[in-house]
Amino acid sequence: MPDVRLKTLTMNMPDAGRAGDAAENEIAEIARLNSCDDVIAHMTRITSARGFPFFLLCTLPTVDQTKYSEILILSNVPDSIVQRYDDSGSVRENKAFATLRTTTTPFRMTVDDCRKGAGGAFAPERETLMEEMDFYEAIFFPVHDAAGGRAVFIFLSRNVDLAIDVMTDLHMVCLRVYNRLVSIGGMGGEQAKVDLSDREIQCLNWTAAGKTSSEIADILGLSEHTVNHYLNHVAKKLDAVNRVQAVVKAMRLGLIS
Repeated sequence: MPDVRLKTLTMNMPDAGRAGDAAENEIAEIARLNSCDDVIAHMTRITSARGFPFFLLCTLPTVDQTKYSEILILSNVPDSIVQRYDDSGSVRENKAFATLRTTTTPFRMTVDDCRKGAGGAFAPERETLMEEMDFYEAIFFPVHDAAGGRAVFIFLSRNVDLAIDVMTDLHMVCLRVYNRLVSIGGMGGEQAKVDLSDREIQCLNWTAAGKTSSEIADILGLSEHTVNHYLNHVAKKLDAVNRVQAVVKAMRLGLIS
């Protein structure tokens, strides 16, 4: 398997002091974020101000997750683009997710790095999509919360040079935003009480631990079909688009730890 080349983030940028002041203001604003829409608007402002047209917040994929739509928590990338990306290949081709399991430090990957991880070339559909989106690299900011939940902010770039102190400020913003997102008690009307059965909570907890449906079935002595039924039912109760988002919402509501 080809090695993935990681870029060291040591570039220089003028006016770092003003950038630091901006980061402090952005962190102060985080406490006023009260919904997913607030978070998306906030992150869109701070990323676009630094030359990043798109960002994503994703969980780390489990062994049976192959699509970005299965791990995406929120983003300003159009849904149609995410769907086309998923249709053109697997999330497993992005070797950044393997790196994210062993580091908490931000790093960057170019499109060429990702091609190497995909065996040297993308499928024609993905090459076309890369040209349309006009970005050259992605910067990955690992984040976590007090309960041990892990995710990553991904900033898509047209080759933006950032000083190391700016990278540090951005990482702090990402950490604070992620923890604010987890701590918000009601996003999109989530304050309403959601009743989950013991089995549904068990399935959610094991999903949060990174287990597949097959593994959960073995642990609980159920069929894989039954486990999927429980998780699909939970997703509907929590108005989540997938099981990953269901886990995030359940954690925010204190339904699982």
